[in-house]
Amino acid sequence: MTPPNPHKEYIASRVAAATPVELTRMLFEGGVKAVEDAIAAHRSGDILARGNAVTKAVQILGELRFSLRRDVAPQYCDTLSGLYGYLQNRLIQAHAEQAEGMLREVLQLIQTLLEGWMGAMANLSAAEAATALPPEPAAHPESQISAEPPGVSVSDRPSPHASSHYSSSPYSSTTTAEDPQNRSWEF
Repeated sequence: MTPPNPHKEYIASRVAAATPVELTRMLFEGGVKAVEDAIAAHRSGDILARGNAVTKAVQILGELRFSLRRDVAPQYCDTLSGLYGYLQNRLIQAHAEQAEGMLREVLQLIQTLLEGWMGAMANLSAAEAATALPPEPAAHPESQISAEPPGVSVSDRPSPHASSHYSSSPYSSTTTAEDPQNRSWEF
């Protein structure tokens, strides 16, 4: 029986707890690391290590390709699928021809994809945070009250200081059935 590998256990727990968005980020990061390892192995002359790193990067790109959801956005999926296929072919060609320049090209493209994905994750987080926060109260609620309902004059409107219609919190609902137009600032 082999002893447990703490690094593999850590990675397995991260993967198990990750969302699909985080898994995709992890795949991009793994692809970057694998290509960097292939470049380092190429420079040191370690053909076996370079081959293993290229194989790992090709497999990661295959997983990214497989995870595309064509039913959501077919045109984007087709474009990304073609790009992933191109990167896989360039990796294999770079290994066969021992071409560091091709490895660098693939590394740069995967890093660009990772940066784009991180930007998308930041936008998604910002959008989720914006929907989770309550709206900001208006500075002067009286200035945002819409026009008077038909048949109601300014003198018929209650004083802004009357406790029956206005409270200290702009989040309280103080709109009555007789006053449907004054809802623009109240929540």
